[in-house]
Amino acid sequence: MDQNTRQPESAAVKGGRPRNPRTQQRILKAATELVLEQGFKALSIDAIAGRAGVGRMTIYRRWPNKAAIVMDAFFDRVGPSTPFRPAETYIESIRQQMRAVAKVFRGKDGTLVRTIFAEAQFDPELASAFREKWVIPRRKMALAYFEEGIKKGFLRPDIDLNSMIDLLYAPLYLQLQMGLTTLSDAYIDNIFDHAMEGCLKRT
Repeated sequence: MDQNTRQPESAAVKGGRPRNPRTQQRILKAATELVLEQGFKALSIDAIAGRAGVGRMTIYRRWPNKAAIVMDAFFDRVGPSTPFRPAETYIESIRQQMRAVAKVFRGKDGTLVRTIFAEAQFDPELASAFREKWVIPRRKMALAYFEEGIKKGFLRPDIDLNSMIDLLYAPLYLQLQMGLTTLSDAYIDNIFDHAMEGCLKRT
C-alpha cells in the first residue's frame, strides 16, 4: 500500500480490542468508592480490578498507576460541573463558577478532594497526577477566561492573573481542608466581593 494512502491504525489493527467506555466507567467508579471507603494508601490495583470485575491488565492498558486512575475518576465526576458558564454579566459568571466549585466541595466529592490532598503530601505519583490532571488545567482555564475579561474591558489590564486566581480560589481549598466554616453561597459571595474589589476595571 502506498504510504500516502495508508489508513490510520485502530485498536483492532494493533491486535487489541477497542476500549469499552462502560468498562472504563466501572473502573473509575470502583476507584472512587474504594478511596472513599479505605483511603488512597490502602487502595490497590487488585482491589479496583476486583470491584470493577475486570482483570489487572485491563486497568494497566489504560492507566500507569492507581494515582492516575483516581485523578481521572475525580475529574470525570467534578470537571463537567465546574466550567465557566454564561450568566447575566461576565463578572457574575465568575461568582457562579466559584459557587459551583463550592457546591462540589460540600458533597461527597469534597471528601474525595480532601483525601487526595492529604495523601498527595506523601505520595509523589498522586501529587504529580493531581497537579498535571487538575491544578494546571484548571488554572489554564481560569487564566484564559480572565484574559478574555481584560480584553473586553471588565478587568484591570495591569492585574496579575495568577494572583487573582489565588485570591478567589485559595480560600475554598483552605476551608475544604480545615473545615473552619461552611462553603456556603454567602461565604463564596463574601470572598468574591472582597477579591474582585481590586480586580475590576474602574471607569
